[in-house]
Amino acid sequence: MDNQWLMILLCAGAAGLVAMFVGQLFSGADTGKLRDRLKGGGKFTVSAAAVKAQRNGIRNMAERIGQIAAEPFMPKTRETQSKLKMKLGWAGIHAPAAMRAMTGAKVILAGSGVVAGYFVGSMFDYSMMGFAVGGLAGYMLPMIWLKLRISGNQKALTYGLADALDLMVVCIEAGLTVDGAMQRVGQELALAHPTLARELSITHMETRVGLSRAEAMKKLGLRTGNPAVQSLVAMLIQAERFGTSVAQALRVHAETLRANRQFVAEEAAAKASVKMSFPLVLFIFPSTFIVLAGPTIINLMSSDLFK
Repeated sequence: MDNQWLMILLCAGAAGLVAMFVGQLFSGADTGKLRDRLKGGGKFTVSAAAVKAQRNGIRNMAERIGQIAAEPFMPKTRETQSKLKMKLGWAGIHAPAAMRAMTGAKVILAGSGVVAGYFVGSMFDYSMMGFAVGGLAGYMLPMIWLKLRISGNQKALTYGLADALDLMVVCIEAGLTVDGAMQRVGQELALAHPTLARELSITHMETRVGLSRAEAMKKLGLRTGNPAVQSLVAMLIQAERFGTSVAQALRVHAETLRANRQFVAEEAAAKASVKMSFPLVLFIFPSTFIVLAGPTIINLMSSDLFK
């Protein structure tokens, strides 16, 4: 029994280390720069440089582990690779080794889940069931994490787009081009909406290396997979093609996005009463009934009528 608990603890520790490595690999936020900008300093301290070097070492180690584990299980067809790259792009993960790291995380967590599930199941005489459930859970954990990351990234893009459009309107009316407005908005929104700022910066860099504005905007829509961003891309391409006022189109689009956000909030508020009915019936009503009717029932049961 002691050996089984030791193996369970070792497997849980290994799974935790793998999750930490994958998180360090996929996290693209450099908190040192953010802290330095908030403090107003212009130089990194020695401790910040040491922390950055340590994170780079952890990231390199995670990349090596993921590449070694993922090599035999990498998707062979281009269609499967394109789907996985598209999902990673929707989640805001653009690292070259992200696909290998995701596949490696599936393999490592599946193996850890198989071992942990086997030992946990053997404690309750269900070793084969624990074997299967642990392996399946370990294999599905990276995909569940990816879906949650995609959902959070899409919400961040949708919430920050209206503010970005307002800033773009100000920049364009001040005399900047669309590319210059994107660059400026990306710089200004780096703290408030870092996800959207990163995507705008990527689009601006693509235009600077020679890609046309229409192609860069189309890639922005495909890369993010966000309906609001895709509608913005279509609007900007049409405004450029037909020669209409970009500032006026952006202003109208920003008002539309705010109206849609208000409709979504009203819909969520309307659903709240229905969602509250289930805990109300299951937990609050029985407790209220016991408090109010409990003494009466006790007195009734102790009366001469039931003796």
